[in-house]
Amino acid sequence: MARILIAEDNRVTAEMMEVRLTGIGHEVTRAENGRVALERVRESRPDLILLDIMMPELDGIAVLQQLKADALLGSIPILIVSARAQEEDILAALAAGANDYITKPFSLRELVARVDRALSQGPEPLRIAVQSGDNDVAVGEVVKATPRGTSVRFPGESAPRLAIGDRAKLSLSSPGLGETLELQTEVVSRGEAEPLRTYEFQFLGRTRADDEMTRAFLDLIGRRGAYRVSMDPDEPAEVRVLAQAGGESREFLGTLLDVSTGGVRLVLKENAERHLYLVDHFEIRFRLPGGDEPLTLTVSIRHRVRCAEGVAYGTRFEPDSSPDFLEQLEQISAFVMTRASSGAT
Repeated sequence: MARILIAEDNRVTAEMMEVRLTGIGHEVTRAENGRVALERVRESRPDLILLDIMMPELDGIAVLQQLKADALLGSIPILIVSARAQEEDILAALAAGANDYITKPFSLRELVARVDRALSQGPEPLRIAVQSGDNDVAVGEVVKATPRGTSVRFPGESAPRLAIGDRAKLSLSSPGLGETLELQTEVVSRGEAEPLRTYEFQFLGRTRADDEMTRAFLDLIGRRGAYRVSMDPDEPAEVRVLAQAGGESREFLGTLLDVSTGGVRLVLKENAERHLYLVDHFEIRFRLPGGDEPLTLTVSIRHRVRCAEGVAYGTRFEPDSSPDFLEQLEQISAFVMTRASSGAT
């Protein structure tokens, strides 16, 4: 199940795509013009965008350019769906950062195939600047991130030359971030695999400001949808939801769908929604497969949708409301990265 935004001003075309995509399990939202499309993307951060070019208020190319200029939102795959079939139109869209281009009219089978391919490829890597002690700056791609550190990969010809123990500053700026993220780090390992070089950086300092930057960086990774691991349906992971609903505390039992460094998706029986429809956050308790200790985290609800088993909730972790957040996130990160590296995403 993926969250897909359809930005299309033709109501018939939009409804046709929505019916087909919801019929195979995706959650679909729609925007009738480019301005609304940008608002919806910023609100919900979908997993995929289907974008028309010829739209009122703001055309699709302008939307595409604004999104791809953003470090956070620019990682979302975008499929252009347009009646413009000239080669120059297609090349212009691809040059602006579109992941694929579908010309109208199209078959629904082709649409589903293109959507499946885009979703299987996942979000684009997060790019981050690394400044060494001599002030040289190189730009690499984040490979993984945990509360203790991050790994960054560089093309061999432009990779920095850093020794174990060297200090480096990692920074990331984007219109989608309130401020530049700056993380002070130390090199703890280096991997050579031509034509790439990968460094593992350990975060330094434990001041409140350091913790806030670390949380912001991990939240950025989570919100991009990277490193999401689906639970094995043959070994369902139980989750307990505790919420203040209807003026009293209530507890519901559900099942985890997937987990990432940013949040979880879970399913509750549909009768739970009768109590939770006014709730925007709740506490969850669950144990990861193979984990020793249960985790207790507060989450905010990002979206909810009916499914065969009941209602599926997409949630985001709320660090300031969760005791021992970084320690618990470290367990989640280790689990997610182990499963992701083994291909279990």
